[in-house]
Amino acid sequence: MNYIKSTFNWFVHLFSSVRFALWIILLLAIVSLAGTLLRQIPSQLLADPTLKQAWIEQVAQPHYGSFWTAVFNGLGLFDVFHSAIFLILGSLLIIAIAVCSLKRMPSLIRTSRGTDLDSAARLLEKGNVTRSASKISASENMANVTGFLSNRRYRVRRGETPDGTVFVADKNRFAPWGTYAIHLSLILLTAGYIVGSAKGYSNESFVVTEGETRAIGSPYDASIKLVDFQADFYDNGQPKDYRSDVQILVGGQVIKEGTIRVNYPLSYGNLNIYQSFYGPALTLRVSDSGGNEVFDGSLALTDPFTVEGITRNSGTLDLTSSGVFVFIISSAGPGDPVVPNGSVRLEFYDASPDTGGEFIDSLDIQIGSTTEFQGLKFSPSAMIEFSGFQLREDPGLNLIWAAFILFMLGLGLVFYFPHRQMVIGVYPDVKGSRTAYHILGKKNQAATDEIESFAKVIGATGQIQPKNMERKK
Repeated sequence: MNYIKSTFNWFVHLFSSVRFALWIILLLAIVSLAGTLLRQIPSQLLADPTLKQAWIEQVAQPHYGSFWTAVFNGLGLFDVFHSAIFLILGSLLIIAIAVCSLKRMPSLIRTSRGTDLDSAARLLEKGNVTRSASKISASENMANVTGFLSNRRYRVRRGETPDGTVFVADKNRFAPWGTYAIHLSLILLTAGYIVGSAKGYSNESFVVTEGETRAIGSPYDASIKLVDFQADFYDNGQPKDYRSDVQILVGGQVIKEGTIRVNYPLSYGNLNIYQSFYGPALTLRVSDSGGNEVFDGSLALTDPFTVEGITRNSGTLDLTSSGVFVFIISSAGPGDPVVPNGSVRLEFYDASPDTGGEFIDSLDIQIGSTTEFQGLKFSPSAMIEFSGFQLREDPGLNLIWAAFILFMLGLGLVFYFPHRQMVIGVYPDVKGSRTAYHILGKKNQAATDEIESFAKVIGATGQIQPKNMERKK
């Protein structure tokens, strides 16, 4: 039994320690920073172990080297916000805040109840309080005290003692719970971030070309069709507005449609679809020497690059089954000295296992025409547009909004409704009345102003030293 009790006390002491909480926050900051500085595995690859391993081998290892890649991957730092270390640290922070809050609850309950009348009477009798004498009668003095407290919206409790009347007054007595609201908001914020990271879905680059229907993929059974894309531009060529008319299909049936603009997403259940970027796409048909279709569809040219001040877009077509890999470059328009307007350039690379990657040749082909290369016929038919979307589902978002509301509520209570408590004693005297008073809690400028206002109201004729500080003659 003693072992259980000592273990529990150790647990409470550890998790209520400010130093422990600061260490957790520091480690969380370091882990989060790693998620910013280190390359992260694209979310669309996480569900496929083969694609995930390919990313590690082809992207991470060339950049960080084999040793550090193994270290970072072992710690989960290539997918920080789904890693065990992030979830553990976040959970520890939640526990630390909760334990600290629970430990402070009894004192907050006592503060909300206020000082009892007996304790107030003892404080006024023996404590280091302010005392004043007045020529007005005790009854008139009590009326002034009651009026002052009522006008200032104090909650007043009153009790009689053999010497006089004791008042215990407080206002905004629930304001200290604002710190509790702030603590709870931190718990909800951390929990929302953890839930969103662990259970949420994100695809930052979901590309669909005009007329194309593309499946969202697991865990969704829906597809997105880009019906039309339109863009408006300012006179200087900068985009003024761009929008995508889309349909959401399930089982081939349209269940929702709408227009997506920047900051105006379309929702499907809890999934939000945001307009992110756009660019040119090429409709292309490729056939072999026997007329068999090798590729027939649209290809988004998602990779812009600039050479000598001219920006062109590019995309790739994987025809490894035919022994080639095609790099497609769009024209920059009229005046392009390299790729003529109305044409695309096809650059061919060897895709064989032994000599793969070697440049073979390049051809410029007019849109609407056909050209042949190594038995393959390439027929680009039109330049269209593609639209890039961000797909996000965050099950922790409601927790984050609740955290924000609680945080603002807590700040408002703490800063705009300060808790204040006064104890006042009014005693009859042969020359009028005597008053003893003291303000509890923090002695800031607002408290000082309150005491000064109170002194004026009760008609003090002069201050004398606190009773326990009087000198003996």
